[in-house]
Amino acid sequence: MTRVLLLTAVTTAIALGTACGNDRAINSICGFPQPGFDIEEASTLQDGQGYSGMHDAVVLTFEEAVDLPASSSWRVRSVEIMPLISEFEFDFYPDGSWVTVEVWDGDDPTQTEPWRVSQQFFKGDHEWTAVTLSDPTTAFPGTHMQTWWRFGFDDFIPTSGMESTNYLVGVSWDASAAPPLGYSNFNNSCSANWTDYNEGVGWELNGINNPGVNCSWPMLKVNLEVLEQSDECEGERYSFE
Repeated sequence: MTRVLLLTAVTTAIALGTACGNDRAINSICGFPQPGFDIEEASTLQDGQGYSGMHDAVVLTFEEAVDLPASSSWRVRSVEIMPLISEFEFDFYPDGSWVTVEVWDGDDPTQTEPWRVSQQFFKGDHEWTAVTLSDPTTAFPGTHMQTWWRFGFDDFIPTSGMESTNYLVGVSWDASAAPPLGYSNFNNSCSANWTDYNEGVGWELNGINNPGVNCSWPMLKVNLEVLEQSDECEGERYSFE
């Protein structure tokens, strides 16, 4: 009887150990980078803009989301925006202003709350490149200095991911309206451009107010991430939420 009980105890311990091993495996989530959106593939830089308290967002689509297996999810991992400062004022341009990047799970900013990442601007934190604007007749004159500024969302958007195939990415300024951010030529859809002009009206879809015309979008690079449960992670590893 003692031997039987001992054998049973050992067998049970092995079974529990195996079960725990499986639990640990499914708690591993791997993140794999996916192409999102690059404004430089859709347009060219025209000028820089900054407006006190304004929010400006564009509707984007991750079409591959519909083909993901049930065990996978996706999310925006990071957004890059383009500070653009004229060479004339670059050396004495002030630090300390705040810029916020916003991401919505859906294509209507009035229907859901965004994830927000706010960062303070310090010129010395970035590497700058001189650029001559493509259409100086409609832009601020002279040479400008540009850089790409990254806002990470992997600590804010959960690994359970986003649900809609359409999503919004936008920028907003504090009261200083600084720094100016790069804006594209007017060759992008107004029907995919939402703006809150900080005039008390709230969000407006520019395609309704400006039918039949094209809009200028903020210069954005959006990096996506597909998340998969896996016991062998070749991408970024996250804990199970």
